[in-house]
Amino acid sequence: MTGAMTQAGAKASDKDEEERIRLLKGLGGAKPPAPQWFEDHIAQTSEEQEIEVAGAPIRYLTWGERGRPGLILVHGGRAHARWWAPLAPFFADQFRIAAFHIGGMGRSGWRESYSLQTMVQELFAVAEAAGLYDVTRPIAVGHSFGGYVVLGAVEEAGERLKGAVIVDSPIMPPDPDEGYHFSRKTPETEPVRPNKVYETEAEALARFRFLPNQPCDNLFLVDYIARTALKRAPLPEAPEKSGWTWAFDPAMGRNFDLHFKRDLFLAARCPLAFIYGGKSAFSSEETFAHLRQQTGGRAPIVIIPNAHHHIMMDEPVGFVSALRSLFSVWPVRVGVV
Repeated sequence: MTGAMTQAGAKASDKDEEERIRLLKGLGGAKPPAPQWFEDHIAQTSEEQEIEVAGAPIRYLTWGERGRPGLILVHGGRAHARWWAPLAPFFADQFRIAAFHIGGMGRSGWRESYSLQTMVQELFAVAEAAGLYDVTRPIAVGHSFGGYVVLGAVEEAGERLKGAVIVDSPIMPPDPDEGYHFSRKTPETEPVRPNKVYETEAEALARFRFLPNQPCDNLFLVDYIARTALKRAPLPEAPEKSGWTWAFDPAMGRNFDLHFKRDLFLAARCPLAFIYGGKSAFSSEETFAHLRQQTGGRAPIVIIPNAHHHIMMDEPVGFVSALRSLFSVWPVRVGVV
């Protein structure tokens, strides 16, 4: 019985692995060719700066001169601020821009426990430190999990933002009693699975994949975000040697409850806009109808047809064009600057 179950489990695991799209697997650690705009923009990345928020070091990047309107960019779950590095320079002629590593991810510090409220503190603290309030209130853009952080900022202190753009965050109609409940606490009895340490950078890169699983033709972008997601770590079997591991805290799910009120969109204290990928698993007419109903049709909903969930990886120029077009006519609040 045990042998049969183990064999069946192994077959299921093998099937799961076959269905996972390892985008960099065939490159052997080599960097794929990239267009000139990408190389130029990566060269413009500033040095990371650091502030302390609620006892943890939070690191962030900036682009554009101080004294311009502010734009803060928030990455998704298990990602990092450099997801925005190829794109931010497209906006640097108009905005002062900051992108931060959410606590527990990227190059920011880890915490004993995490909360949406703390991540909202990080967003506003970085915006202040980076000079995004020098002229007026900043616009916030959040992708996936980062969209929830931006929505948390809207719920807590939306009047401190000029506008908020939610990019492909899963949003469905709320529970009539509980509201919008996007994730629940991980049981304390569930063991934390540490991030694997790989002997070589090439081995780690070959294991990279998107969550949710999706293809992507722009391997130069995938390679960049994967490389910048890695850090050195001792090899478990040979601690005197170092290997490569992912830079996010595997225990982030513990004590973490992601919840919003039922009237989150109806009572938003700043203008909202939404961008979704036409091929995203989270792009549905049910979602769009709900958002239109909740916002009274006041919030733009932009669909980028050929993009999956990770829109900025699939259609970087299209995504930038959508944002630039949006910023040229939105947000509009009569009598408010």
